[in-house]
Amino acid sequence: MNKLISVLPLIAAILILSGVQLSAQTATDTLEIKETVLNYLEGLETNSPERVEKAMHPDLAKRIIEKNEDDVDYPSDMTAASLIGFSKKFDFTLFYKADVDVDAPMQTDIQIYDVSEGIATVKAETNKFEFIDYIHLGKFDGEWKIVNILWAWTGSTNKWMNK
Repeated sequence: MNKLISVLPLIAAILILSGVQLSAQTATDTLEIKETVLNYLEGLETNSPERVEKAMHPDLAKRIIEKNEDDVDYPSDMTAASLIGFSKKFDFTLFYKADVDVDAPMQTDIQIYDVSEGIATVKAETNKFEFIDYIHLGKFDGEWKIVNILWAWTGSTNKWMNK
């Protein structure tokens, strides 16, 4: 153990001198990631396609695991274009939790799990929507964009699949 401790300064020096860049999450990254996630979720609630589009990378893949008529699980996909289209007129109050106060402001819990080398992993849920999102973001030309969303219903019933 003592040998390892004595070698650590040498390893650090080699990394510094070799030009290896070590990047970490900055306070600005944290704010920008949260703003991006809020643009997505608040954009849905307020039917603001501009906010949703600002948050999304054009190659977005949004997925949920569903069951087909044979009770076999499969991923159901949505693109950025379809999500932006839905955000124009879809009644997202249909996705509200049963006991939600529709007039209450939306509160969003955003947990940033990791930020490294221009990518981030986030979990987001709101006091209103009956779903949870696991989100991957990437930093493109200095802007954080949502690239992937894997989501699931959180309510006791899935009002869309259990018709």
